[in-house]
Order: sequence, then structure tokens, then C-alpha cells
Amino acid sequence: MSTSKHVTSAGIDRRGFLKLMAAGAATMPLALAGCGSNQQAATTSAATTAGAADISGAKLTFVGDDAFAPYRYLEVQADGTQKVVGLDIAVADEMANRLGFTYDFEPQEFTATLASVQSSDTSFTMAMSSNPEREETFDFTRGYYQPLVGVLTMNDEVKTIDDLKGKSIACTTGTVQNKFISAILPDGDIHTYDGGDQCLQEVLSGRIDAYLCDGAEGQSMRDANEGLVLGFLDRSETKDYVGVYRIMAAKGASFVAAFDECIGEMLADGTIDEFIGQYVGDDFKWGDDTSASGTATTGVAAN
Repeated sequence: MSTSKHVTSAGIDRRGFLKLMAAGAATMPLALAGCGSNQQAATTSAATTAGAADISGAKLTFVGDDAFAPYRYLEVQADGTQKVVGLDIAVADEMANRLGFTYDFEPQEFTATLASVQSSDTSFTMAMSSNPEREETFDFTRGYYQPLVGVLTMNDEVKTIDDLKGKSIACTTGTVQNKFISAILPDGDIHTYDGGDQCLQEVLSGRIDAYLCDGAEGQSMRDANEGLVLGFLDRSETKDYVGVYRIMAAKGASFVAAFDECIGEMLADGTIDEFIGQYVGDDFKWGDDTSASGTATTGVAAN
């Protein structure tokens, strides 16, 4: 695995609740987290993919929110600096180790991430679901994680779409949760915000009834904020709108095929399930059936 660190400065509101997570995260094996100001790929590993282009020596940029636990979040170090860790960082570090590339992490809010990735053929982001609209502009690997849609409230546990009817609902602009609830409840009282931290604060303050979010993110928020209640919508209600999480890059980016093959190997050898167990929980593991991971989007293999 990579032996470097991602160091950034603190700053946005949602990170207040992540301080609680940092204390627990400090007990995680550091081998699973990215470490050094720039990512350094291990020199002893060779690329493991044969059919994709060799990306050894490539310098890439991982763009994404660094307050999106448990996928990416800030962990306070002994010297007072902060390091980005989480499921996505662990997966990206392992790919860098196996494929021989390096990367820098560039923190951005979700609403800026899509434009940043679209404008660069050396940038990627993670925890993204594909859909026909996005596939016109971006390439995707097969899935590495199966999400659940979570609903955070300050009162009753929400488990079905019917439970959401009549409630004011917050979601992050442009996310699959935003698209899902807009399609399912077109006349609903839906409020969109640039980041999940704003959605969370609206629920905590009582101005909004429910925050529709990624289930694992909701799990982290619930654990860090007394009084929050988290419910999960059944995948049968969300499957047409919320797919597996994939790695996303600009259409035609040369490294996507190598990433896709590497993800396939990591699913097969159990590495990704190890990371999911560490950062998300055993209930979210793939287990013996990874068929829902699907395939890379059309044309990736030919890049």
C-alpha cells in the first residue's frame, strides 16, 4: 500500500461532527489509510493488469469532498495536522500500490467536483453512481461498493418512501439521492443544499424533517450526533435510481480501464471487503456475490 499522507487544513461546518470520528479512527490500522502530502506508489509492486494500458509512473488527481465519512474524512494526527482517510482513500492507495501511479488529493465540495473531473483527463473521483446522463460526459469503472439510501431525522425512523410523504426533505444538490427523491415525490417539499453538512444542520436545527443521504454517511452522522435517528430505504425501492458506487473520470481518460481491471481483482481477492469492514461495517460487505458490481461503461476497455 501507499506510504504517503494527504494533509489538508480544517474548515467547513460538517467537520465538527467528524472530530468525534477522528478519535475512533485513530485506532484503525494505519496501513489502510493514505499517508504523506503527496501519494507515493510503492516501488516494489508491479502493475497487476494485463489488458489495460500501463499507467505506471502516471501522476493523477483525486478530487472529492473530504467531509464525506466514511468514504473520505479528516483524521487529526499527533502533530495537529489532518489527514484524509476512509474507504475511498484505502481503495485508491491500494490501486496506486498495485498499478504504480501516484496521486494528490484535492478537496472540493460535491457541486464543484463534476466540473473539475470533466475538465481534466488526469483527474478522478469516487463514490459515484453512473446513469445515462452522466455517461454522456464521464467514464466509469465497475462498482466497488453497494450503497444504501439513508434517512436522518430527529424523531421517527423512516424505512419506506411512504414514510417520507408529508415531510420536508433535504438532500445535496445533484446527488443520486436528490434525483431519486425528485422523481419519486415530484410534489414533495424538497430542499437542496451544496453539501451534506448543510443538510445535517437543517435537520439538527429542526428546520427540515429529514435528510436523504448515503446510508453509510448517515450512519457516521448518527453516531456523532445525539438524538439523530437513521432509517434505511430498501434497495427494492431505490435500485432504479441509486446504483453501485464507481470510480468516475472524464470520458476517454486513459487510466480508467486499468482502474476497472484492478477493482475487479480487488473484489475477487477480498481486499475491498476488508476495507469495507474496516471503514463502513460488516453488514455492507459484498460477501461471495459481487455480481452487482457490473462492468465498466461502454468503450472503457478500448481506451
